[in-house]
Amino acid sequence: MSFEKITEKLLKMLEGSEEITMKDFELIGEHLEFSVLPGIGKSVTMGTQQAIQQIATQQKLKPAEWIETKFPEIKNEYKGKIEEVTFYRKKNQSKVIIGGETVPPYLTFFGQKNPHRPVVSLDVFDYGRSFPKPIKAIYKDVYDDQVAWAKRAEKFGADMLTFHCLATDPLLLNRPIKEDAKIYEKILDAVKIPVIIGGSGNKTMDPQLYDQLGAIAANENSRTMFSSADKETWEKVIPLSLKYNQNVLLWTQLDINDQIKLNKDALGAGLPRDHTVIDPTCATLGYGLEYSYSIYQRYRISGLLGDQTLNFPTSAGTTNAWGAREAWMSNDKAPQWGDIFKRGPLWEVTTALAMSLCGLDLAMMFHPLAAQTFKGICMDFFAETKKIILPIEEWVTMKI
Repeated sequence: MSFEKITEKLLKMLEGSEEITMKDFELIGEHLEFSVLPGIGKSVTMGTQQAIQQIATQQKLKPAEWIETKFPEIKNEYKGKIEEVTFYRKKNQSKVIIGGETVPPYLTFFGQKNPHRPVVSLDVFDYGRSFPKPIKAIYKDVYDDQVAWAKRAEKFGADMLTFHCLATDPLLLNRPIKEDAKIYEKILDAVKIPVIIGGSGNKTMDPQLYDQLGAIAANENSRTMFSSADKETWEKVIPLSLKYNQNVLLWTQLDINDQIKLNKDALGAGLPRDHTVIDPTCATLGYGLEYSYSIYQRYRISGLLGDQTLNFPTSAGTTNAWGAREAWMSNDKAPQWGDIFKRGPLWEVTTALAMSLCGLDLAMMFHPLAAQTFKGICMDFFAETKKIILPIEEWVTMKI
């Protein structure tokens, strides 16, 4: 319908009307001008005409002005502090400290900053398992030489190592613990960084493992960590940690009530607060990461707000990322997912980075490239922001 026909139709609709009422009408403008068509003028009342004349003679509308005001500074106050836990080897003068946070991760606003960045511990297994292709490509020639494996992992820039003694599990190789103890002792002689003692998960063998390997660490005056103690083993593990002055990783499965109870039990048994690290379980990207994120975040915020049962550094086994098929699936079976040599490490990096945003202090990682990338990101986040003053008059030629 043309504009002329629309106008004609509107005029017919307005014939005989004495008033025009507009609902939800707002008019903003500097000038107001009424133009009454001849056909409509006859139907406009005298009162309306007088009102129009009064509006037309009024002064021009003033432009809007900004109202000066000040907004209050929004600043959250955290009364609590996360415990600091130290790993050291006095023989090599090496030390790693985690924890000590007073604000949420990477929060450097309002002049506050946490003292320590998240650290990385690279995995070393006591026997060559069936690993994803990107892992095999790096360690395939040292599968049977854990000392060489550890030395290589140290060269990749790991802050610490985790020696996983899986072969001691009777359901796997049922290897005597004394054999892994010899390997552990050789690893300590070969590297300078702390080496965490990782159990197999067997409830009977793990305390025996910690007893023998903990003695080796204590003999060289080192403090490492027993990884881990849970609700079934803590009564055996805590006395060993006190005997050898070692840290303990308290592990639960995404249950805050279990974690609080385990923490209380361990502390009640004498475990020092500065020897306590907690692991609520790291679910990987695509397989429950959001659940782990919410649990880790809840623990960290509770600790910062003053909860003495949860204000401990947290660890996460981001190696779990390699359990996701998106990380290990071969290029032949899933070409649409991209190159496995990039996809796999990125899967682990993404998992670790997400966990660091909600309070991760210790990332137990597997792929060296993933570890280097994650560590580099954390170092960048912790670096002081450079203040760059650019000469305005040279804006045409300046380079950023």
